[in-house]
Formats: sequence, C-alpha cells, structure tokens
Amino acid sequence: MLLLLRYALILFPAVSTAYMLPLERSGQLAFYTLVLLAVAEISRSWLPGRAQNLAAAAEMLFVTWLSLQMEGMMFACHYSTLTAYMLKERSGLRWFLLALQAVLLNGSLTAHPDMELKLTANLLLATGAMLLYGWAETGDRKRELEQVYDELRSKAYELDAARKRLVEYAGKVEQLAQTEERTRISHEIHDDLGHKLIRLKMMLEAIIRISPGQPEKGMEMTRIVRDQLTEAMDTLRRTVRRMKPTAEEGQSFSLKRLIEDFAADPQLQIRCEITGVPRPLYPSLEIVLYRNAQEAVTNALRHGQATEVLIELSFKESNVSMTVSNNGMLPDSAAVGRGLGLSGMEERTRLVGGELRIQTDGRFAVTTLVPTPGAQ
Repeated sequence: MLLLLRYALILFPAVSTAYMLPLERSGQLAFYTLVLLAVAEISRSWLPGRAQNLAAAAEMLFVTWLSLQMEGMMFACHYSTLTAYMLKERSGLRWFLLALQAVLLNGSLTAHPDMELKLTANLLLATGAMLLYGWAETGDRKRELEQVYDELRSKAYELDAARKRLVEYAGKVEQLAQTEERTRISHEIHDDLGHKLIRLKMMLEAIIRISPGQPEKGMEMTRIVRDQLTEAMDTLRRTVRRMKPTAEEGQSFSLKRLIEDFAADPQLQIRCEITGVPRPLYPSLEIVLYRNAQEAVTNALRHGQATEVLIELSFKESNVSMTVSNNGMLPDSAAVGRGLGLSGMEERTRLVGGELRIQTDGRFAVTTLVPTPGAQ
C-alpha cells in the first residue's frame, strides 16, 4: 500500500502537469517522470539504508529542478519522497531531510505567486510528516510488543516444561523414598527377625534329636524357643507399627477428618460420595485434594452462604477427580475471574500435573482432576 502511494504521488502530479503543458513538451515530461520513477525504484530495491538517504536528498533536488522546469503540479512529487525516508530512517537524520525538503519545496513554488497554494503545500508537508512519523512509531511499538509477546510465550513454554520436570521429579522422589523405606524394612527383617528364625529352626531340630533321651533338657530348650518366638513377634509388631503412619499423620490430609471438622457446624450438611476403586495416592496428590476441598468448602460457607456441600471423589484408571459442589449463591463471572481462592487451587493442581475446572450451571462446583501414579 505504501509503495502504491509512493508511485501515485509521482504519477498524479505528472498527469496533472501534462494537461497544463503544450503538447510538444509532453514527451519531455514523460521522460523526466520515468527517470523519477526509476530513481525511486532503484533506491527502494538496490540501495542500502544510508545510501537511500542520499538518494532521497538527490531526488528532492531533482524534483525541485523539475518543478522549476515544468511548473504545473510537479512540486507535489516532494510528498512521494517524504514517504521514502520518513518511515525507514529512525535517527535524527530524518528531521534534517525534512527541513531540507521544506526549503526545496518552497524553492519549487517560487514560480507560483499564489500564497494560499504555498501555505497549503507546506501544511500538507507538515501533516504528512506527522502522520508518517506516527505510523512509524506505531510500527515500532507493534514490533516491540510482538517481540515481548514472543519472549513471554517462550518463557511460558519454559515454565510449563519446568513444571512438568518438577512433577516428574516429585514423583521420582516419592518413589525413591518408598523404595528406600522398603529396603530398610527388608534389611531390618533379614538382619533381626530372619536370624532369630534361623536360630529357632536349628534349636527345634536339636530338640527333636535330644527329646527322646533327655526330655527335661528338651523341655527347657522348648521354653527358650517359646521366649525367643515371643521376642520375634514383638520385633515384627514394632516393624509393622513403624511401617504404618500414626493416626495423626494418617488424618492430617484426610477428607474424612475434613468432613468431621465442618460437620461441627449445625447449619451445614456435608456429604462425601466415592465411586471407583479407592487406591493409595502419592502424599503430594493427597495434599492437593485435601487443600482444594478445604478451600472449596470454606468458600461455599463464606461467599455462597451454602447449607449443603457434596464432595464427589471418583477413582479412575488414569486419574482421580474430586468435585465439590454446594447449593449456595452463584458468584458473578468477575468474582470467579478474580479468584475466591481459585488461583491458589489452580496453582496447586497444575503443580502436580492436574487440571482445575469451574462449573456454574445450577450449582457452583469446583472439580480437581489429578493424574494417578503410573498414568501417562
């Protein structure tokens, strides 16, 4: 579009001037017009940036000379040259070229005695310069914004990749912790309980051999075996107790405990429904489900004035979903956008590779969807 304007501002003044000139000078005007078009095209296509500025200055001088030779409307070709440097040159040189062009434009108009024409021509030059300057600045801002957007998009991709690596690392850490605990327990059973059982087996074999001939000694060894079996059973119980978390630890992030805590409020009826086959989850997933349920129930009471809350927990092969719905007042879209604690819930869910969904049809519901161990 700009290129079309550039050439149109050469052709229209030339055509207008051709109507004013005698017929015998039309060929000369056509030749000079073609020369001017050739200069404009060579400057645009072949010359580097700085050389284009020199070409623009030479074009101004040529247009000034042509205006004095042909008169008519050829002075308007200055506006074509204006588009050549005003958009491309970003340094202070463009203001020098503009000042030079203003002087040469007025020089081109010396043959025109009409002061209104001179004033209009100068106003057009100033207006065109301001419009082109604004256009150039807008283009620069657009390119800067596009660059910033590209950088932000790249950072978002990097952040998402880092989050996925963090989720993978957290899973590996939990798996490693479980493996180390199993290894420790197996070593403890082998080193303590295993050795005791081997020793007891040997003592029982000895009892079988000596009992017919030495019944009293056999009975004494049997009592020793009984006592050591009691010790072995105590060792086994201690090991099992260490494997099992304490009641406080097991209920720290339990939905059952959450329901019991909120059930103390007589104005709230809270229920929990479980579908699918429940199975153990990573502690990180249990924490996310617990915290999101806690936040959703709290919001239902505080902001929705709810009297009924339903927690639906669904175990599927590849994921676990928890939907917390209530019969309270529905928040407006602006409130949902601002948060109500939803930003923290979404951040927690995304950190473990899950997804948070909001529903406002009929009942306000928040669904937390998290992948289960081993899901792809």
